[in-house]
Amino acid sequence: MTDFNPDFSGVEIQSSPELEAYLAGVNASLASVGAGPMPSGTPESAQPEEEQVSPEERRIRDYLKQIEEENRRRDFEQARIREERRRDARQTILKVLGDYGLDSLGEYIYNEIIVKEVVNIQDPNAVIYAIRERPEYQQRFAGNAARMKKGLAELDPASYVALENSYRMLLQSNGLPANFYDQTGDFQALIEGDVSPSELQQRVEQGYRAVADADPEVVRQMRTLYGVGEGELAAYFLDPARTAPLLTRQARAAQIAARGQEQAGIQLTGGLAEDLARRGLTEAEAAKGFQEIGGLGELRQTFAGEQALTEEQLVGGQFGIDVQAQQELDRRRRGRVAQFAGGGTFARTTGETSGSTRLAVGEAQ
Repeated sequence: MTDFNPDFSGVEIQSSPELEAYLAGVNASLASVGAGPMPSGTPESAQPEEEQVSPEERRIRDYLKQIEEENRRRDFEQARIREERRRDARQTILKVLGDYGLDSLGEYIYNEIIVKEVVNIQDPNAVIYAIRERPEYQQRFAGNAARMKKGLAELDPASYVALENSYRMLLQSNGLPANFYDQTGDFQALIEGDVSPSELQQRVEQGYRAVADADPEVVRQMRTLYGVGEGELAAYFLDPARTAPLLTRQARAAQIAARGQEQAGIQLTGGLAEDLARRGLTEAEAAKGFQEIGGLGELRQTFAGEQALTEEQLVGGQFGIDVQAQQELDRRRRGRVAQFAGGGTFARTTGETSGSTRLAVGEAQ
């Protein structure tokens, strides 16, 4: 049998990074089993096309692949858990922010606190504490700044909101209007003053007592002209500054209307009463003026050839806001005096009233 000893001296095999890396791996495997390394560079014999891997090397490769796969699964699971924790934290804090009236901070908290996990995101109180210096927080719980200046304790958000809700329920249960003290800012002064719900209840009762002691005709006029009941009036006495833009104007008009009903039997409309109030007519001036209207006697009735005057004309003439009506009243006065001085008599119509529009409408007698 002849030895096979091919001559590769004339064959040139180019070295490459891939080949060098391969040889390095094989050498490592051989070293682990006590074999010598293969020489680097051009081999003495041609390498087979298929890679020859020893069982030991294959076992090592499989083990490394298993570790890599486990690491990949572990990283994926950790990412999933982290994302789930952030999602849960976001839902929880959004609900808390809604309860506290801080919805506008939702995105900021998620991006700057939850994602970065600068605090324990599983603790809503820790998250809320981290935003105490934000302008939105300071504005929402503005009552705390004044409390601390007075030496009072700062209220945490939960206590602050709970106190607001106590105020709100107390006012509603006492029949005060729904739009009275219905915003968070409305309760700021009460919180700054450390007013307890029981003290607020005493103030409400004082407001209702003020209504009970008020002029009954004014109270009736408020209801007649504006549909304002005792609850709204109690709110006015409870906090005149809070209700001033509306009830103060209405109250002045109601006082004037009350004097019109008492002194002249005239029921003013809300518009006319408010017009007189805007012109600066005081309650005392209204009482005097309506008393004079009440004393007009037959001048308020329509005689033959005369046109009836409405209540609005009578009032306008008396208080100088209807020049034509004022002139008509003066003409009637002069006419009545002249007729009586001449010994004549009058053909008078039947005086009838029709609501608040005309005082004397009827057929001639």
